[in-house]
Amino acid sequence: MNEITQLVEVLEHSPKSNNIFDLIESAENKSSVDITKQLEMLKGVWELKWSSSNSPFLNYSPLLDNLQILDPIKHRGLNLLRPKGFVGKLFSTNIFSKLDIIDHKRIDVSFKKAGIVGPKLLGKNINFLLEINKTQKGWLDTTVLTKKLRICRGYKGTTFALLKRDDLLVNDFFNK
Repeated sequence: MNEITQLVEVLEHSPKSNNIFDLIESAENKSSVDITKQLEMLKGVWELKWSSSNSPFLNYSPLLDNLQILDPIKHRGLNLLRPKGFVGKLFSTNIFSKLDIIDHKRIDVSFKKAGIVGPKLLGKNINFLLEINKTQKGWLDTTVLTKKLRICRGYKGTTFALLKRDDLLVNDFFNK
């Protein structure tokens, strides 16, 4: 079993494993990424399964969906945090962003709106979103990208491991 397959298995079944950091480094050493040629693969709904951060909002929890929705072709992204199950269908915290591909690994992220998206009422979601007036920027370097796995490193030094959710569609998150 190669490093990437092994890492995906561990992330799916044991996301709190102490072996994840070593598996990530091994996968990064054997990976070649050029997101400029992999935009369709990058596009999707990605679930955070592991992070080197101590922040609870940047870490995996079995009680929460911590999703990153990327549509680099349309230059849009969304970080979404919601409870799993029925309550998560009622509301979620959202940060909408503009994405720009800088080079073969780096995505520039400019945060645009943040707030809560609530349930549908009369066919339209109830939104409590505010424009982010002060420029909030960051970037992500994608170090591993497969059809199932994405590893990236943020501008603050945090490493993230995400698995693609094929059961969720990008457009469902942006048409609210």
